[in-house]
Parts: sequence; C-alpha cells; structure tokens
Amino acid sequence: MNLSISKLLAKSGLQSLICLMLAVFAGLGLCMLDSQVQVFSFGDSSFDARFFPRIVLVLILVLALLSGIARAKKMDEPIGSLVGWGRVFLVVGVISLALWFMPSVGFLLSAFVVASVTAFILGERDIKLYVGLPLLIAAIVTFGAQYGLTIPLP
Repeated sequence: MNLSISKLLAKSGLQSLICLMLAVFAGLGLCMLDSQVQVFSFGDSSFDARFFPRIVLVLILVLALLSGIARAKKMDEPIGSLVGWGRVFLVVGVISLALWFMPSVGFLLSAFVVASVTAFILGERDIKLYVGLPLLIAAIVTFGAQYGLTIPLP
C-alpha cells in the first residue's frame, strides 16, 4: 500500500489532527518533564513530584496513538475553513496571555479571566455561568491549593 504524505493529509481531518497534536505534545511533555519539575522526594526514587504527571502523559500518548491508528482507516470530518477557526485562535491567545501575565497578576485572576472569556467566546450568555462560576471555581482552586495543600501558586 503506497500512501504518500499528501494523500494522507488530504484524507485526514479534525479528529486525526487532534490525535496527532495530543501525541506530539504529550511526547514533548515527557521529554521536558525531567528538566522542568523541581523534585521533592518522598524517600523512594520512583515516587517523586514527576510520578503522577508522567503517568498522565504516558496515558495521553498511548490513547492518542491508538485513537489515531483506529482512525487511519476511517474518513474524518474536514478540518474546515480558517475563518471558522477564529474562536479557537482567540481562546488560545487568551490562554497564552494569561499564562504570560500569571506571575505578575496571580493565578486567581488569570484562571478567572481565561475561564470567563472562554465561556463567553464559546457562546455562554448567562452572566452567572460566564462570570460567577469561573470566579467561584478559581477561588476554590486557589485557596484549596494554598491553604489546603500548601502549594504556592503565583
């Protein structure tokens, strides 16, 4: 079976693209995990601060690859026009800006802004759900992490 790259790209669609992106970023995360996480050992070298993230990244990588292989024989939905992806790029931009400014404005405000703007962009118009709920969840996560788990958030 001789499939060229162009035929494979023409056949692939949104689901295949998502599987590929998940696999690539999970693989990159596994590669960068050793250098990016400050390790607090619990006495055993196998159980450290990287144990749970490593399990999650391996599971994401395996499931994305298996899903991509399963989708290889099926026809995906088309990716769509670039105009339709405007909301996606806007959400990615908001998340990037929030991560950029998180050290200076803090986790609570960054998480609240990302959740609120994302909900609004995706069509939520009830103010309780695109302002109140993100504020409540961001506050619970912030105070739970700082006071319950003693995790220093920015």
